[in-house]
Amino acid sequence: MTPRHPARLSRRTLLRAIPLLAVPTVARAQSQPLRLVVASAAGANADVVARLLAAAWEPELGRRVLVENQPAAAGSRAVEAVARAAPDGETLLFGTVSQLVMNLALFDSLPVDVERAIRGVAFVNRVPMALCVPAGESATDLPGLLGRMRIEQGPMQYGSGPAGTTTHVVGARFAQAAEITRGDLVHVPYQSSALALTDLMAGRLTFMFDAAVTALPHHRAGRLRILGIAAERRLPAAPDIPTMAEAGLPGFTGGTWNSIAAPAALPDAVAERLNAQLAGLLARPELRERLEGMGSEPIGPAKSPREVDAFYAAERAVWIPLIRNAGIRAM
Repeated sequence: MTPRHPARLSRRTLLRAIPLLAVPTVARAQSQPLRLVVASAAGANADVVARLLAAAWEPELGRRVLVENQPAAAGSRAVEAVARAAPDGETLLFGTVSQLVMNLALFDSLPVDVERAIRGVAFVNRVPMALCVPAGESATDLPGLLGRMRIEQGPMQYGSGPAGTTTHVVGARFAQAAEITRGDLVHVPYQSSALALTDLMAGRLTFMFDAAVTALPHHRAGRLRILGIAAERRLPAAPDIPTMAEAGLPGFTGGTWNSIAAPAALPDAVAERLNAQLAGLLARPELRERLEGMGSEPIGPAKSPREVDAFYAAERAVWIPLIRNAGIRAM
């Protein structure tokens, strides 16, 4: 009796089986969280906004958005982690002016070539800086603060997050613009702006600049006082606080912004899909109101991925020469 050979599967049967075989792999991929790498410490401006965005995004994706803080080396490690990740849209950078612009002027070398290794995906919001003083500061406005600083003797200190971050650069620009020439005005960098705020509220610092998003809750609670917002217009969230120009320093603006970026090799189609998702979220009145209520400037029209890249280039053209000419370096 001739042995029976195993039955041969028809081509049609094999084709029907392929989707069934692929289901577990797809299900595993969809069950994995999307990584949103934040290049700042927990509680900082970018972290606060990233977590708000992640909470709104998760229901749309049907899975978790994991906010991962990597503040080391002025955020350059976060940029490196995303630049070296698979360009599949599963690992994204929540990037700000510090990592994507200023670091190029502050460091002699970085782990990756930011301009070549990272591409823009979506723009989230702008956040102006706020001039903060301790709640017990005798000066109630900017002219009063400047007058006291010019008359009183003894060392004075202004704080910031890590050297070279936006809080430091804007603080240094302020001292220059206000012509504070005293040699004993000392810059004190902290590991995070949140730690600097703690010392400011304890009265150990004379002033500091911090993102309005994180400074406003402390101002409202009476833990510190904001003397001015470094923006062109007053914030809808704080209409009683003057701009720096209104307070007595014409033309003085400064702040940060939040954006979504990805590995440079991310395909255009994936970048555009992510951009459309985020634009839809940011157009929602409830999310827009939350962001503006926290201290953001109006978000404005959504930017395409190409427009985000052009925005990065324009910001570099402004900030890199300014930082180099001022001699500001990261520590």
